[in-house]
Order: sequence, then structure tokens, then C-alpha cells
Amino acid sequence: MQEEYHTSPTKQATADGCDTLYNPTYDQTYHSTLGALTEARHVFLEATGVTERLQQSQPTRVLEVGFGTGLNFLLTAHHAEQAHVPLHFVSLEKNVLPAILLARLNHGEILGAMALQSALVAWRKTLPETPLPSVYHFASSDTITLDLLVGDATTTVLPVPPFDAVYLDAFSPDTNPELWTKPFLARLYDALKSGGRLTTYSAKGSVRRAMTAAGFAVEKRPGPPGKREMLVGVKP
Repeated sequence: MQEEYHTSPTKQATADGCDTLYNPTYDQTYHSTLGALTEARHVFLEATGVTERLQQSQPTRVLEVGFGTGLNFLLTAHHAEQAHVPLHFVSLEKNVLPAILLARLNHGEILGAMALQSALVAWRKTLPETPLPSVYHFASSDTITLDLLVGDATTTVLPVPPFDAVYLDAFSPDTNPELWTKPFLARLYDALKSGGRLTTYSAKGSVRRAMTAAGFAVEKRPGPPGKREMLVGVKP
């Protein structure tokens, strides 16, 4: 997530039993209160085709905008572990949450991936309290790696080669408008391989138009619980 926060986020349960955090400064939660895990699985893993890729034993590269609580990474990494498939996950984040908050969330318990969450929290403890802009590496195994790119997402240099999928999970366009513009979306477009998909929970008209202007073939799909629609962009 890209916004500064001045009051510590607080834990909040969601409808499917998976915890999220509420950010009082911006009056938003990091995930849907109608089901954090349900949203992550539906919007990001399934709509991008990542679930299918892992089931088919295809090594996968994912770029995420907004690491937040790490739920999308944990879910994707857990699927990759179960499928014994290599995963390289790159996430852009301006404000990294402290280990004490990550440890309070029940993501590992819900996913059946306590060892993975514990390793992620332990790694976070090794980082500075407020990490400076840089790339921070985490590996849960020889084949599952995370590169956390800390800094302003709009100027961060994205790694190559191209990605199979992009998870656009920033705070809302009203809160983080710079991450929903044509110039930024064009950078994400360039980071994708041909046929790759970008997905987001947002179905806002301005976002759809910006995605189209950036080059994506955009379609609306049924959203997760509580949202009628969501957007999927494909790089032709």
C-alpha cells in the first residue's frame, strides 16, 4: 500500500474468518471485510490464471502492487509449495508493516501455512523498523522467493524478465490515485509478458479507461462477495 499512516492499524476479522487490518488514518481495510481470503483467491490468484499455472506445474512470476499484510504472497506461495512449483514474487510497498502486526494475523492458521507465515514474520524482524528504499529478499525455499521493493511504486525500477501476472492491490483510486493512472498502468503493462494478466478489485470507470489507454484488453468479471464487478486486463 502506498499511503503514509500515522495511527497504528488495528486487527479486524472478516466474513470468511481471515483477519485483515483497518487503517484509521485512511478509513480503509487492507482487504474486503466480506472475506479477505475469498477476495485474494478470487481477484488475484484465479482471475490472473496463477492458480491454473501452478496446478499445471508452470514456474510463475508475479508482480504485486501493495504488499500490505502479505496475504496475497502467503496464499500464492502456499499454493506453489503444495504444487512443488517455482515461484518468484515481487511486491511494491512504500510503508512496510511491522513484524508485530504481521504476527497477530491468522493468515498462516487459515491457510494451513503456519511455518510459512512464521518464516515471513521472522524475516521481517531482521529488517529495519522503517526500511529504506531498497530491495529486500526473502526465500522460504530454494524455489519460492520474494523480492520486496520498498519505495515509491511510480519510480521504482521493475525487474526483468517479464511477469506472468500482476496483482494491482493498492488502496483505492481515491486514496492512491497515482497508482491508477495511465502512466503507471503502462509501466505494469510493459512488465507483463504477452498474454499475461493484470487483475484488480476495482471496477471504477476511470480505472478501466486508464487500463485501456495503457494498452490492456480490458474486461469486467464478477467480483468477490460484496462487489458486482472487477477488472481484468490482458496484454495481447
